[in-house]
Amino acid sequence: MFLKFKKSQKISTLTKDEVGIVSGKVVALKEVTIPGTEIHCACFWMMSEAWKTGARGRGRKMWVPGGTKLVSNGFFVEDDSGKVWVCDNADALDIRNGWEDSGLVGKKGTQRFVSRSIKNGDLVKIRGTVTGPKGAEPGDTLVIRPDAKGHISIIQKKKAK
Repeated sequence: MFLKFKKSQKISTLTKDEVGIVSGKVVALKEVTIPGTEIHCACFWMMSEAWKTGARGRGRKMWVPGGTKLVSNGFFVEDDSGKVWVCDNADALDIRNGWEDSGLVGKKGTQRFVSRSIKNGDLVKIRGTVTGPKGAEPGDTLVIRPDAKGHISIIQKKKAK
């Protein structure tokens, strides 16, 4: 729960099949873009809403939730002792801090969004279960996957410049 107060370990000391907490710099090989914006990042969570007639009656318009989206292609976290791959299972990511953006989408401004993202170069603390690589994941590093609760927790410590 209080991940930001837990002590992290060096990446070189991680062992397979145990929960690991590491701090380091985000290095994304392929960035993702938040839809409707020009914001590029390693991973993001976004909620969208649309301006349309709602359930209030009398034909009045209101902001109606459109859904949420969590996107990641996977990325490395590096410290001075090595690097570890954070798996691209976007459903498991729990982004607790990060860059917060919001705004209107479209020419008429009939949609709006709120997002939280982690960008290339950000200093983060990550918590998850450490395993070996599978499939198309980089084969030369360990991988952080969801823990027993099904989450990979990400706390941003310092924003990229």
